[in-house]
Amino acid sequence: MDTPDLPSVTPPASEPHLPDVPVPGAESVFVHTRGIRLHVAVRGPRNAPLVLFIHGFGGGCFDWRELIPALGDAPFRLAAVDMRGYGRSDKTPRGYDLTTAASDMCGTIRALGHAEATVVGHGEGGLVGWTMAAHEPRRVSSLVTVASAHPLVLARTMLTRPFSQWSRLRDSLYAQLPRLPERTLTADDAKAVAVSFRRQVAPGFRTTPLCRVHEDLRRTAMLVDKVAHLSCEYRRWTVRSHLRREGSVFDRTFPARTLAPVLCLDGSMDPAYDARIAEALSLIHI
Repeated sequence: MDTPDLPSVTPPASEPHLPDVPVPGAESVFVHTRGIRLHVAVRGPRNAPLVLFIHGFGGGCFDWRELIPALGDAPFRLAAVDMRGYGRSDKTPRGYDLTTAASDMCGTIRALGHAEATVVGHGEGGLVGWTMAAHEPRRVSSLVTVASAHPLVLARTMLTRPFSQWSRLRDSLYAQLPRLPERTLTADDAKAVAVSFRRQVAPGFRTTPLCRVHEDLRRTAMLVDKVAHLSCEYRRWTVRSHLRREGSVFDRTFPARTLAPVLCLDGSMDPAYDARIAEALSLIHI
């Protein structure tokens, strides 16, 4: 195992609007990697194997606020990150493509003092996890995706069977418009974010107090300065890159099979669930 870079970790400054303790029982820290500063909620022994949690669109480290305390007694170091452009992490003008996001997360692993991690990604965070496993396989000891898909399988499905992924495709196409998506996301105290969240969860969960908690967290997170615009930039890249040479270059960086053990979790009640995508994922890893 190679020796990781010396960790660069500093306590975060408080930021308005965001909860002081986004993940109960976890310590909020900043890590410095690749010239930017990322916020991470960390819990567990420093010398324990690392599990890195990556949120999806409109989320943050708070997405894992129930799971991490539930795993608190497990022999792992648990780290939930705010991706670039989200939460307390830096809001840079560029860097909202999967290659850069994967490099950010691999740098976070090293900045936390580890050489590798089990990576858990939800939604767009799962796309980042697949990219990490392809570009820097030494950093990913295993991968868990939640309501996500392999980037190449997803792109191929949207091209050949667009209506099977209409909810994802609609959101990605809408994000290509200038300024209007940002206005929609922030209007009425980010009401659209809550509506989108409720649409994607199981009907029985929508009436629970916990659902309301996460709606409020997402609305608050989206209203942080620049988050609405930068979250859309991730979606803009997924479409625009495939209209340029950049997309084909990115696609060629993926091996035929992913060597890391992979567990893909999908719910059949998810509006974007596609059984054919789930079957295709079984052919990508060994």
